[in-house]
Amino acid sequence: MPNPDPDRAGRSVRVGGELVCSTRERGTIVEQKKVSAQDVAEHAGVSRTTVSFVLNNTPGKSISEDTRQRVLRAASELGYIPNEDARRLAMMRTSAIGVFIGHSQYLYSDVFISRVVEGMAQTVNKHRIQLVIQPVGAGDSSYLELARQDEVEGIILINTREDDPALEEVIETGFPAVSIDYLEGRTVPQVYVDNRGAAREMVEFLIGWGHRRIAMITHAPPVFSASMRRLEGYYEALAANGLESRSEWVRYGDFSEASGYAAMVEVLNGPAVPTAVFVGNDVVAYGAIQAVKDLGLRIPEDLSLCGFDDDYLSRYLNPPLTTMALPATGMGSAAVTALLEQLDPKRSKRPRDVVLPTHISIRNSCCKLEEMR
Repeated sequence: MPNPDPDRAGRSVRVGGELVCSTRERGTIVEQKKVSAQDVAEHAGVSRTTVSFVLNNTPGKSISEDTRQRVLRAASELGYIPNEDARRLAMMRTSAIGVFIGHSQYLYSDVFISRVVEGMAQTVNKHRIQLVIQPVGAGDSSYLELARQDEVEGIILINTREDDPALEEVIETGFPAVSIDYLEGRTVPQVYVDNRGAAREMVEFLIGWGHRRIAMITHAPPVFSASMRRLEGYYEALAANGLESRSEWVRYGDFSEASGYAAMVEVLNGPAVPTAVFVGNDVVAYGAIQAVKDLGLRIPEDLSLCGFDDDYLSRYLNPPLTTMALPATGMGSAAVTALLEQLDPKRSKRPRDVVLPTHISIRNSCCKLEEMR
């Protein structure tokens, strides 16, 4: 996947046919000064989403007659004239779906995202649908606002925080959406792997090879669902095997190689050095591996190290990385399929959540404790 300029975060990237075919600035369409839908919403005391549903006569939305009349009165009193192009787009099915991705500052270095988008592209191309890739960050506009700006009829969310208020708005309005990650207690359809179980399996693999002093570097802050659950799996495996969990053996990455490097330096300069380290994803593991080498240690003779994701490069490192393989392309494809099911007017049931399998790819970055020097 070509790498657009990282400084262009906040722009949407159209995907379809070719993986990336254009970018455009958010908000470049400048309307003349006139009454807007937001003006109508404020005058009527409702959300802009409600105004859109009422004025476009959107089917399947439970809006009371009193609310509908208030919106119509407000539009009439203010002399609101809808943009005809926008009205036309709202009344027809578009050929685009949005992919909204958190942690936008590392969007283009996260190989997992590239593989997910690859899986999405394989599916949307069969249906002649475009993807609009939208990096989002804390404090950005609501997902519904971004969906309107990007003219998409449904969205796929990646790395969404469970406490994200923008997610609440999507759920409340019933806007078509799918999450690629497990979000506890949320009704939005989800495509994910068992991060807790997979992490526990990886740590138990290390325990089975004789390791007792095992550290973990997460791939992201624990406010992100996958990071939190992989950390939970780490603690569960230690507890189930009667092993000590030490605070100095747990460090937090932020999706980048640099964070893995810094975290590994802290671990290895601590009061007690582990014999094995489990890193929350392969990208962060790359930085951790370099830190080990810069400190004059060898993998796996001095330290066993494993990752999570099974990125393309992991098998070609020196030594090749032991990692938890997950079907990133399959997750992308399944998410698109689930969203298209929601958009099908003939379907009335919510698509089922999809849980995909994982497995350990054992390579040369780990060895049994007895084989270490």
